[in-house]
Amino acid sequence: MSANVNSNCAPQNMRERSEAIVGPVTWLSDQEGFVACPGQNFHNERSGPRDCMLYLDKVPTLTCFHASCREAVETKNRELRRALVGDVDRHAQPHKLTAEEKQRVVELRRKDQIRLRAARGRDKILSNWVWPYATILAQSPVQPDVDAAVHWRSLLALFNDHDIIWIGGLHDSGEAADAARFRAKQEWLSEPMAPGHFTCPASFRPCSCSRSNDSIVARRFLVVESDVLTKDQVGAVFRWLKEEVKLNLRAIVDTAGKSLHGWFDYPADEIVADLKLVLPQLGCDPKLFTASQPVRLPGAVRNANYQRLVWLQEGGAR
Repeated sequence: MSANVNSNCAPQNMRERSEAIVGPVTWLSDQEGFVACPGQNFHNERSGPRDCMLYLDKVPTLTCFHASCREAVETKNRELRRALVGDVDRHAQPHKLTAEEKQRVVELRRKDQIRLRAARGRDKILSNWVWPYATILAQSPVQPDVDAAVHWRSLLALFNDHDIIWIGGLHDSGEAADAARFRAKQEWLSEPMAPGHFTCPASFRPCSCSRSNDSIVARRFLVVESDVLTKDQVGAVFRWLKEEVKLNLRAIVDTAGKSLHGWFDYPADEIVADLKLVLPQLGCDPKLFTASQPVRLPGAVRNANYQRLVWLQEGGAR
């Protein structure tokens, strides 16, 4: 009998059943999220909000990168699997993992080690890859136009000519009338000013009216940002991704708030998988791994200031 989660159970119901066992979860997707470690009282080092992960795909598993809590975590895993395994006749018995499921747990623990190394290397990255805001401005390969009102045009120029791009407000999605928010690049460029506060770093299907993952044809860019790092600090993360990880940085947007958005050509899937583990430990927002997540469009006004480009590398999407 496999410990796979019951395929007939809706994701929302599965999340609710999981939270009844492990407590509140900060969900990153239907199948994984951060949770307080059930053995955090045994941690030999300071506990953090992203130390422990819950995974619901294949075999329900809690993993924490503190080794001292292993017994408490495994006890909670047995409880979790008894509650979520589809075979009701075996709910009362601890589930013995198959060879495939054991390999899955080994893989999850490997991921925990990646997260642990990232968390421990955070201060080193911030100090060794310093890239202050003023230096970012000075080192832009292409100096953005002095008129910030037209910066949206330069950002859209990074997309391919045939791409269907969404631009609008946060709630401009899901209704028939919202189809006007999905246009080809050249059609948007005929507008006299920034046509919305937000865009999406992906290309959508023709005739879309919903900014959903199902409507996306291609992911053109990965946007990286942080709500907890300063602009100078997140600049260090951008530089590390650019020079050490070898991601291709295309633009940096000042959101007219406290954060910067780094636009990178979308990496290979295996690199994205590791970045999903690493970037949250560096203080970056994991929500931006969601394909349809809206991001700030330069050229629009926020807090009486323009959202603007501060670093730009020209050329079409790759």
